[in-house]
Amino acid sequence: MNTNNTEKEKGKKKGKVFLDAFTKRKKDPNFFLSVFVTCIKFFVIALLIIGFAGFGAVLGVAKAYVDGTPELDIARIEDQDLTSFIYDKNGDLITEYKGLEYRIWAPIEEIPITVQNALIATEDIRFYTHEGLDYKRLIGAFVNNLKNEAVQGGSTITQQLIKNTLLSPEQTYKRKIQEAYLSTQLEQEYDKDDILEAYLNTIYLGGGNYGIKAAAENYFGKELHELTLRESASIVGITKNPYRFDLRLNFYNRESPEISYARTNLVLRLMYENGFISKSAYDNAKFDDKNPDSPKNAGFVVLEESNHQQLYKHPYFVEYVIDELTNELMSLYGWERKQATNLIQSGGLQIYTTLDPEIQTTLEDTIYNYDKYPKTKNTKDNVKREKIGNSIVEIEQPQAAAVIFDHNTGELKALVGGRSEPLARFWNNRADGDWNPGSAIKPLSVYSPFIEAGYPGGYIIEDVPVPINGWIVKSEVTYPSNSGKKFKGPVTAKTAVVHSYNVSSARTLMERVGIENSKNKLKELGITAEQYVGDAAAPSALALGGGEGQINMIDVTAAYGALANKGVYTEPTSISKVFDKDNKMILDNTVRPTITAFKESTAFIITDWLKGVMDDGTGRKADFGNMSIAGKTGTNDKNAGVFFAGYTPYYTATVMISHDNVSTPLESDTSGSKSAAPLWKSFMEKIHENLENKPFYESVPEGVKSVTICPISGLLPSEECSETIREYFPSNAVPKEKCNMHQKVTICGYSGKLPSPYCPEGHLITKSVFVIPEDSVYQKLTDKELQNIKELSGAFRSLTDLDKLDYNNPDHKEQFCSLHTDSWNSGEEQRKGLIEQANQLIKQITDNMSRYNAFLTQSQKDSLIKAINKLNEALAEEPVKLPKPGDPYYTEVPPFKPEAIQAPMDNLRKTYENVFNAELWNLINTGGNTGGDTNNSGNNGSNGDDNNANSGNNGN
Repeated sequence: MNTNNTEKEKGKKKGKVFLDAFTKRKKDPNFFLSVFVTCIKFFVIALLIIGFAGFGAVLGVAKAYVDGTPELDIARIEDQDLTSFIYDKNGDLITEYKGLEYRIWAPIEEIPITVQNALIATEDIRFYTHEGLDYKRLIGAFVNNLKNEAVQGGSTITQQLIKNTLLSPEQTYKRKIQEAYLSTQLEQEYDKDDILEAYLNTIYLGGGNYGIKAAAENYFGKELHELTLRESASIVGITKNPYRFDLRLNFYNRESPEISYARTNLVLRLMYENGFISKSAYDNAKFDDKNPDSPKNAGFVVLEESNHQQLYKHPYFVEYVIDELTNELMSLYGWERKQATNLIQSGGLQIYTTLDPEIQTTLEDTIYNYDKYPKTKNTKDNVKREKIGNSIVEIEQPQAAAVIFDHNTGELKALVGGRSEPLARFWNNRADGDWNPGSAIKPLSVYSPFIEAGYPGGYIIEDVPVPINGWIVKSEVTYPSNSGKKFKGPVTAKTAVVHSYNVSSARTLMERVGIENSKNKLKELGITAEQYVGDAAAPSALALGGGEGQINMIDVTAAYGALANKGVYTEPTSISKVFDKDNKMILDNTVRPTITAFKESTAFIITDWLKGVMDDGTGRKADFGNMSIAGKTGTNDKNAGVFFAGYTPYYTATVMISHDNVSTPLESDTSGSKSAAPLWKSFMEKIHENLENKPFYESVPEGVKSVTICPISGLLPSEECSETIREYFPSNAVPKEKCNMHQKVTICGYSGKLPSPYCPEGHLITKSVFVIPEDSVYQKLTDKELQNIKELSGAFRSLTDLDKLDYNNPDHKEQFCSLHTDSWNSGEEQRKGLIEQANQLIKQITDNMSRYNAFLTQSQKDSLIKAINKLNEALAEEPVKLPKPGDPYYTEVPPFKPEAIQAPMDNLRKTYENVFNAELWNLINTGGNTGGDTNNSGNNGSNGDDNNANSGNNGN
């Protein structure tokens, strides 16, 4: 049967019926009825005219809307804000990094089919059959809009994607017309999977999450392939109303999980009704939304805390990375800071850092849990109050920070900017702050440039209280003070570093190195602080690291790294590589800029000196034994903070402890040695546990010579030099002349000066003495100052025409011993006489005690023995001994005091007279109670003679 013919026949029959309707009437119509019908006809015609006119107007408006539609910009759909990712040195993820929106793009192949089907079943069941517009849904929406004031849509997934990415969310006919127009265009550009992928990656799913992957991680902590059917449906259900159906808000803030249960059940039902899941899968997955505590709902767990709203791991390091990358991008592209920040927050970057997670964790654990931090001088300063948001928090003081740097590569391995975890993002990162390094600046600004210049002025530095050329602080102080206000006279440069003598550092800077040379060297070492390299750089900052001389901690670390790296400065970085969202490398820091700041010979010598700091100086408490270590302590003015910088063959590290208000003092005994050095040791020892010990240098490098010198002049030793030391010299600074400051003379061993006529022969020694050169700064010291400095005690201002010096000439007196004088000699003569008398007295009394022992009671014997012993003690008191080699000479010798011997002599005589009184002599002369001894009377005469002799002695 011909179907087309049948259809045509049916059409003909319908046409006949239609024509029959217009058959002519047989009688005239009623007049009034005719008038009424005519009016109706005119009304209908008018309505038709108005309708066509309105339709034309609608078409015109629609055309205007279409003409005003923005062009289809595919890039705006593809280039959504994307979360960036930050990785450690091993390529392991540290954290995501984003702005306010959390986005992670997932290709369609990664998105589970259950998620795709849930969306299609819920939002656009005819997605794969329409061409951008679902006319059936549009008609339904149009009818609904005629019934309601609010404009509703029958949007397809394509239309929603257009709305979300290219148009505003306003509910107007203009936006709907433009949306429909762009949707048809998009369908011609994209295939269905591309559209679905874009939609699932851009749709807002509550809680700051954009895209299905971000939501899966944020709500469930899962990758997409790990999602269950329930979880897939629950996430897709959020699209209807992201605020109302936000899972975390419903489960925790609102405590209304049934809202999400019911919404998820609806999505599951639509999936079942549209054939995407089986009945059993539907029954097993759906919730009991009437009873939230039902066992059927078990196993569905929403994370209570949003992982992307928490503070990331290793926050101090991560935020330093962000800051460094921001500056790098600004420099690379000439951008403003906002542009660079936007790219980092929303550009989907892959940022590979230099962070070593093991070292960083060790450093954090140590700094956060250290229990030996010093206290502030005043207890009121133990906390500092700061405002965070609407809250006032108390920050424990003093604070601490540390940096660990691989000087071999230029990579920052770890940094911590406070004693505890930050309280908020971009908290005060003290590791990237400016602090006073104290004496830790000396090796960089003073002594390394001094070595590099070839020891200008010689290896010996004058540590004496004499004005320093150009040194003016507070308009009157012409030299700094040393710890304890002690001075050491001539010291080697190494000794000055090891014991951190301030005067030596200031004198070396001002009179040997020079301010400009010091500043230029610091610039080469990456130091940018104006207090150190600016026009107004203060001598006190460069020589002592004090005053207003604050400097960036990372800059100091990298500068010390140059000393550790054989003089080569490597610019520090926390970033190795950065890739954009298309995996194109936009930054490569794997090869760092370097500069040879010091010759290898300089680095070798300063490292030797800084090893001495660890062995014998202020850094001993930082030494952890079986590892090569070099370092320097720093203590700021008025104990306002402490610092330690040091290095091993593997890493360079710095640590500081200070109040956030840098002028606030710590407790009075705080020092870099006592507080900063042990903290440095506590984390560096752990980091080096499994590292093999090795020397900084396998051998002495070219350009360095080991030389034996005189420790006073710094020149080659002469025959007159009594002591020598061995030190390293740059090859161009090896001394060629012999010492001219020592001469051998006979001197008084007590005073260290030429002997006076009264100096005993036994006091004289032949010795090398230090003769102060005429142009030496030591000539500016007073005699008392010379004697108070151990190394200068006994020094001669001159030995010119030594033979012509006359003890009796007042002008020559200062060259001769001032201890052995005429009065001292008279005292010694008096001492000899008294000693002779005392010995005679003791002999006579002990003889009588022996002879008349039988007549004496035990008490009388004891009193005599006691008095004799006291006199013997006085006689046994030793005179002042000669100073030992290296000890300072005497500036005075106590004069002899006759009463020291005379008083016990008088006491002995008195005791003797009390015992051998008239009664005892009478007893002795009459024989006493002898027990009938017949010979007793024969002895009386001699006893009387002894008594008379003794009595005569008593009168002496």
